[in-house]
Amino acid sequence: MSAQANIVINDGQAAPVAHTFAPRGATLDLAKWNDVSGGIGIGMPAISISNTHTGKGSDSVYRVDVRVTVPVMEVISGSDGGYTPVPKVAFSDFCKIEFAIPDRATLQNRKDILAYVKNLMAHAVMSDTVVDLNPAY
Repeated sequence: MSAQANIVINDGQAAPVAHTFAPRGATLDLAKWNDVSGGIGIGMPAISISNTHTGKGSDSVYRVDVRVTVPVMEVISGSDGGYTPVPKVAFSDFCKIEFAIPDRATLQNRKDILAYVKNLMAHAVMSDTVVDLNPAY
């Protein structure tokens, strides 16, 4: 089991900026981190990782659920009427990755699935699909 520590990852800006996601607590099967630099709780980007084990015998599977959520705050436009409204989330960008690892999977099987996913995320097809919103054809 890994001890919960800061996670530092870059954003997608032209000149990438490193963001520190600080631990926000862990239970037996769920760990959470937030980028607290924005200062507004509801607007903090978040990472969560949960680990569960389900099933019995040959059907038992470890599930690792990874979530990254980036809230985008509502922008005040025009006259504010003399007061500052309560901060509000306009929408959230969200990603969920779920690994299903059968009990029968070897160490090499687990290394392979992680490598495939990491390399797929770095592949040009993902940038074209997610950033440019162009589906593969």
